[in-house]
Amino acid sequence: MYNDHVFTSDSSLKKIHYAYFTVFLFCLVSFILFAQSEEKEEIKESFHREFDFQKAKRVLKRFYKKVGTDFYCGCSFTEDKENFGRLKIDFSSCGLESRKDHNRQTWIEWEHIVPAHSFGNTRECWTKKNCEANGKPVRGRKCCRATDPEFNRMEADMHNIVPVPGEINADRGIFSYGEIEGEERNYGLCDFEINFKGQTAEPKPNIRGDIARTYFYMEWKYGIPVPENRKKLYESWNQLDPPDTFEIRKNEIIEKIQKVKNPFID
Repeated sequence: MYNDHVFTSDSSLKKIHYAYFTVFLFCLVSFILFAQSEEKEEIKESFHREFDFQKAKRVLKRFYKKVGTDFYCGCSFTEDKENFGRLKIDFSSCGLESRKDHNRQTWIEWEHIVPAHSFGNTRECWTKKNCEANGKPVRGRKCCRATDPEFNRMEADMHNIVPVPGEINADRGIFSYGEIEGEERNYGLCDFEINFKGQTAEPKPNIRGDIARTYFYMEWKYGIPVPENRKKLYESWNQLDPPDTFEIRKNEIIEKIQKVKNPFID
């Protein structure tokens, strides 16, 4: 009886130790997984804080290389093997022509639908004197990039960045979008007109809704007002050109990266 009693006690003790060890092991594994999760979140947060226009362009380049057409004209483009990192436009795919600068029109550039001037010119960094970056004096946009984190977030917001032919990017400049009487084509068959005197750029009908929703998003997200004389026009564009499959898919992809979507697309 005595031996049986000792055996039973030892067995119970082993079970208790095993139970404690199991709980300890579970806690340890949970802690390690939690620590790894926290580390990943810190990396993501750090990446988000340091995200800038150059990184945004690299991400978008990977996305648009699969799509292969620009926003304004629908021209196909491919990565140029002789010029590393540059995307070369196939003029024959869309009937694009250059107005003056054929060299610049050859390449894809990254356009802000809501211009950087619109969300930067009222910021202190835009007009700041004695501004430096890497030991060199800078002004305007470059100063904002070097000193203003909020400007960097706005400039790098991928909801507002699209690939376009280089010369058209330069010609559009900071002009707002609108409608222009007549169909004077300065870029071959590309349905994009610019009235330099009236400082207006007219896009093709099937991207007008995309543009309107981007303006609405920038106002919602950053408080950048839609130009007062364009509000009704952009509201009508939003109705006449609803989101297509590509715009919806792009919105989903950008949301995964930036953790914010354009609610006007949904």
